[in-house]
Amino acid sequence: MHFNMCEWGVDSPWVWGAAVAQSWRATGDHTPTWNDTKEKIAQRSAIPPKYGGRAYAWNDLDMLESGNYQQAAHANHKLGTMTAAEYKTEFSMWAIFASSLVVTTPILNCSQTDQILGSYTPGKCRPSITALQKEILLNTEVIAINQDVTPAGQLLLAPPKQSPAAAMIYGRRLSDGSWAVALYNPEDKAAVASIEFGLLGWSNTTTAAIRDLWLHTDLGLSTGRFPQQGASLLDPHATQVLRLTRHEH
Repeated sequence: MHFNMCEWGVDSPWVWGAAVAQSWRATGDHTPTWNDTKEKIAQRSAIPPKYGGRAYAWNDLDMLESGNYQQAAHANHKLGTMTAAEYKTEFSMWAIFASSLVVTTPILNCSQTDQILGSYTPGKCRPSITALQKEILLNTEVIAINQDVTPAGQLLLAPPKQSPAAAMIYGRRLSDGSWAVALYNPEDKAAVASIEFGLLGWSNTTTAAIRDLWLHTDLGLSTGRFPQQGASLLDPHATQVLRLTRHEH
């Protein structure tokens, strides 16, 4: 049995919730718009790392919208308007924060009559999940980040206010010693993205194997930082999720 407590984060449940529940809502209700997704990420980022969670005691950012458009019920009367990149950011950040991956995704496509009556008629409903939802919800590499038992990820570095064109860096140390890193761009314009290994407690001579968990691609070895030279460019509202594993010579 899993007990999820909900008082919408009003009374700082991350401080005391572990004594009574396995997870607790840390924010208000989540709706399928970019402004709300960005707001939930900011609210969760503000929780002190020592209250970030542990096995059987997690902050919950509410249900994932996961590519829901008109095929899903409108959350709090809000129609889903997010882009594919924004939905991937939602899933990425919920995973880094070890939030419960509870989805609202419909798995049946029923006739209009069935939807109105709230009933299920054999032969009139069929399994249905979109290509975007398959890409997101069946990404086992990102799910593995979420399902680790180590403390939840946290904000490692935010760009200075005078230089907002750089991605925010989040990290979670995993049980095998590797790191999950999310390079998150909340801005409405492209941002440069890079990570210095010192943020992870590694030296500038540490070499790590880099894997992109959305591209499902190994990006090679880097020493001291990634990319090895310069920075990559991150689209507005996008998140790149990497797994960094120390490379033993």
